Order: sequence, then C-alpha cells, then structure tokens
Amino acid sequence: MKRVLSVILALSILLSMSAFSSVAYAAEYVAVYLNEKLIDFPSTDARPQIISNRTYVPVRKTCESLGLSIDWNSKTETMTLTRDGVTIAHTMRSKIVYVNGNAVTFDTPSINVNNRILMPIRMIAESIGATVEWDDPTRSVHITTNNNSNNNNNNSNINNVNLAIVNSISVENNTVNKNENAKLKVICSGDTTSVKFVDASNNSKIDVISKYVQNSDGTRTFEYDYKCVNETKENIIATIQAVPGIDSNFNENTSACKSVSFIILNKDKTEVDADAEYDSDYLISCKLTNSKIQTDDYAKVKVKTTSDVKKVKLVSTANNKSVVISDYDEDSDGNRNFSGKIAMTKEGNWRVNVYLYVSGDYEEEFESLKVSVSDDYDDDSKSNDLEIIDLWTNNSYAYKGYESTLYVKTSTGVDYIELLAEDQDEGEGKTMQTPDEKYSNYYYWEFDFNVKHTGDMKFKLLAFDEDGEKVSDSFTLEGRNASKNEPAVIEVDQKTNSLIEGETCKFNVTVTGGVDRLRVTRGTSSAVYDEEIKSTSSTTRTLTIEFEVDDVNEDYYFTAYVGDNYERFKFRLTGDVEEEIRINDVKIESDKISEDEDVELTVTTSNSAYRVWIEDSRGKQISKIYKTPDEEKKNELVWDISFSPIEDGRQTFTIVAQDENKKNDTWDFRVTVK
Repeated sequence: MKRVLSVILALSILLSMSAFSSVAYAAEYVAVYLNEKLIDFPSTDARPQIISNRTYVPVRKTCESLGLSIDWNSKTETMTLTRDGVTIAHTMRSKIVYVNGNAVTFDTPSINVNNRILMPIRMIAESIGATVEWDDPTRSVHITTNNNSNNNNNNSNINNVNLAIVNSISVENNTVNKNENAKLKVICSGDTTSVKFVDASNNSKIDVISKYVQNSDGTRTFEYDYKCVNETKENIIATIQAVPGIDSNFNENTSACKSVSFIILNKDKTEVDADAEYDSDYLISCKLTNSKIQTDDYAKVKVKTTSDVKKVKLVSTANNKSVVISDYDEDSDGNRNFSGKIAMTKEGNWRVNVYLYVSGDYEEEFESLKVSVSDDYDDDSKSNDLEIIDLWTNNSYAYKGYESTLYVKTSTGVDYIELLAEDQDEGEGKTMQTPDEKYSNYYYWEFDFNVKHTGDMKFKLLAFDEDGEKVSDSFTLEGRNASKNEPAVIEVDQKTNSLIEGETCKFNVTVTGGVDRLRVTRGTSSAVYDEEIKSTSSTTRTLTIEFEVDDVNEDYYFTAYVGDNYERFKFRLTGDVEEEIRINDVKIESDKISEDEDVELTVTTSNSAYRVWIEDSRGKQISKIYKTPDEEKKNELVWDISFSPIEDGRQTFTIVAQDENKKNDTWDFRVTVK
C-alpha cells in the first residue's frame, strides 16, 4: 500500500491570505446589524472593528450575509463579488471598486490584519445600493438593503431555459497584454446549448457562441477568445460574465451566471521582453536548483536580496499561477535568503518570473528564469541531490506540553534529518534516521516534536547526506496555553493506519475540559461526526471517536465547542492511506503488431494496486505478474507492461489490477496480430 500525500491548495482566500503581510492596528470591535438583525461573526475569525476612524469588516461573513457570491483571482489579487445583476471587482490594498465596470473610489483601502482580509464596510454595502449608518451611543453599524424582489418577474416565464446553468468560468492567463486574446473557458450543465458573454462594465453583449465539447461527466465546455482592448495608460480590470442559454433563450438568473475578472495590461506583446536585462539594486542573486524538471514537479528557486526586500513572488508562465515567499533566513551581512517553489503543470519551455516586494509594492521589472518541463522524463536524470522539497504542519499553532507533527518531503539523497528549536545548535536537536516512506524519487518523513512554550517559536530543519553536507529550511509555530474553559482541540491521534474510502476510522482526540460538543467535517462544511459531550472540571481529556472516511484526499476539521464559542483544528489523514482499487487509464503503444513483436502498454491505477497482469479472452494469465510500479504520481501508480500474444488475428485481452485484499478491477482492450 502506498501513502497519499494530501495536496494543500491554497484556494480559500478568506481563510488564509498569506500573500499579504500582516499589518498591526489598534482596534475597537463593533457590532454590525443587517436590516436590524445582528450579524454573528465567529469569535475565531476576524471581527468588525474601528481602524483609523473607519469601520472595517471581514469579507467572507459580510458578503455571505449580504447575499454576495465571491470569486478570487490569486494571481491578480482581485476579488469579484456578484449579486442580483451587480458585479463588483476589487484589487486588494486598493481604494477603488469597479461596480459593473465603473470605478468608485473610497477614502480607505482594504487591508490585511493577522492574515485576514478586511474591507471598509461602505466599500461593500454601498456598492450594492445599501445604506450604512453609524450609531455612536451603541458603537454599532446598521446596514439597510432594498429587499424588493424581482422574483415575480419570471414566474410566467419558467421553462426549459432554467436548466441552463454555468458551473464555472475561468481565464487561462490572469494578466493579458492589450490587443491579445484572453482565453475563456466556461463549463455548463448538460442542457446548455449556447453561452452569451457580457461586459459587466456596461452590461453590453460581447458575443454568443454555441460550439461546445461534451464532457464525460455530462457537462459541456465552451471556449472563447476575448479580444483585450485597453486604451488607457494604466492597467485595467476586465470583468466578463457568462450567461447560459438554450438556443436563443438565456437564463438571466444570477445563480445561473458566473463572472471572471482579469487584468488587461497597458502594454502589448511587443513592449514586453522577458529576455531584457533586469538590473535591481535589491537583487544579489537568483537561481534555479534544477532547470529541467518533470510535469507536475516543482521549479525551485533560491533568491538572495538586500534587507529592503520584504517578500518575493514567483510567477509561472506555464499557467500564470503565483506563489509568494515571505519567510527568509538572514545572513551575517544582513542579506536575506528566500527559498521557494512553484508547480509546473505543462510540458514545454517556460519561465519562472521573480518579483521583489520593496517599499509597499512589487517592482514592475523582474528576473526571468528558464525552465524545461517534460512529460517523458528519463528516470536516470531524476535528481538525487540533497534537498528539502517541502515541509508543513497541520496548523499554524500547537499547545504547550503537547506534541505537534512536522511533515517533510525530501530528495532521496537525504541520509537523516535534524530538527532544531530556536535555542539549539546543530547536533543538539532531535534527529530522525529513517523516513516513514521511501518512494522512487523522494522520501516522506513524519516528525513528532514537543511544544515547550507559548508565543512564536521558530524551528530549523536540517537535512544531511552521507557525506555530511546539509541543507536547511525553517518554519514558525505559535505555542498556546490550554485553558479548560476555552474551546480547543489540543491533539488528534489517528489510530486506524490503513484506510479505504467508505470504511470507518478511529481517532483519539484531546480537548479542553470545558468542551461540550465535538464536530468533525470533511473540508469545512460536510459533517461526518457531530456529538454533544459532557464537560468536566479537568484541564484536558481524551475522547475516542469513529467516523466513515469518504474522501482520503481531503483535509478534515475537528471543531470543539464551549457554548457558542468554538475552535477549529485542521487534520490530514496519515498512515498507509489507500483508495479503492481502480484502473484509471491505459495507453497502448500500437494495437497492430507483427507476430514476433510484444504488445507494450502503460497502465495507470489507483495507489492501492498491489499487482497487475494480463489475461487472454479465456481468463488465462499470459504475462508475468507485475508487483513494482514504474512511477508514482500523487495518488496514482504507473506500470509499464509487455506480453507476447500466442495467436494471430484480432484478439481481446484483459488487464487485471488487484489490491492486497484481492479485490480486482479490469480493463479490456483489443490487439490485431498480423
């Protein structure tokens, strides 16, 4: 059985916005009422507060209360809010919002406080036509909306067009040069036969298309090239809405439509030269650890800067995805060393563009590094260098006196690792000699360590090879005290090590004594366990719970309640996690061969496959039994198989994949032997 490493996508903009540096303000918390009803902001999230004589509110809860849906573009740091025909686009740290494309300027920008995005309340409410009033005696804010409903307008017009729905709209590149095309992709319900594109700035129709590709799940994909025009001297935000339809009738309901925002640069392609020499007073050195990598692997960058640089952003030209690096090590000269990585998801020759954050913004110019990405990667060229590929903890905090777990992924050249606390030197830390899992191109380690005090704790991880050479990486963890009257999930210990989707898993969960309810969700909303429990007078206690695991790749959240107060603890499943046995894909080199040739094929299975072989039409095994996959890709295994057919003519063969419990999945294919 193989381990599935959960992939943390950083897709929830309102729960984790590490792309912005935290700003410290002295705050006064206030109450916010919507149509005279108090909005209940969770105590564990950001709170409405007075900052610089302006009322700021957390975006997610406020938008949910106002009925606004949220889309987030991490590359452009742009938020798109929609409700009842109103589309609001806003770029973080700006004072401007675009309401249906029209710029509205406010006197204060959105900000980041403790990794939470806060916006001025008027910036959100007044953009949808609501009124905002301040009640000084009660120190509270009152929002009043126009609740006139237009539902009756469509009562007489409900027909099949309501079956047309846009599931998603995306843009290939988040920034586009003027006079170039933005490639839009729209995925719709299976009933949709046409899509209308609308410019949200003036609600004008751009075009209607009816050509689509039918997807295997029943949905339909529409693609459209939007010509980007920018006649200004600044970069502008374009917001395009997709309206689904059946023939010439369109479903204009807000819930059926989706919008996407992107930036149109004020430069065209001829003005952008990636090979132009970049000369910055703040950059000392910038290099890739490996310029040739495999698809879905990471391009890893090391950047040395002066102390003026606060953070570094990496942007891949393969898909315009970006990663921000805010942690750094400072050398004796005061220079800063940033190390980061970015996933390269497409084959080809691409670049990683490196931007430096100086004086409150990223420099317009950037360093550009060439990366060659290949789908057909020679095993002999895989790097066996000394490298810490990735490290992470379940949460950004842990409790004093208890253990936390560090998860580490290294190259196969690592002999052992050592974890140093902030007061320890090399040789004084805790070491680990053997990885938990060894894969063909990396090692996986689970490192338990004690949390010794409260407050911020900085740790350094050292990885050594057989010759004593070492590399390092660091992380920071917040230590907390456990109070019996405060809700807290202190520790989660998974007791079931072998998992298959649909089976039951057992956990020991340590919580504070005052906890009277424990809830477990897959993701943040789908509950898999929810029980009231009796609080105790002890500081902590440990509960044994069980629940069915229906998705081994998802993060799970353990939430402890004391009355209405709660704390949420993120936890990922570990141990020998496997999925149900399944053959995902088969590629045959040629389905027509000569009688003296072998049939060669590549079989991709779920990670639970233990052995694979070929049978003929009579069920007789005609290949050897393969027990070692040739490649491991995330939660899949890849097997290169060959066999010699005995008879001539058109024949049917069966691929059999089997797990350790002798459960099978099969795949039939045909080959003609001349």
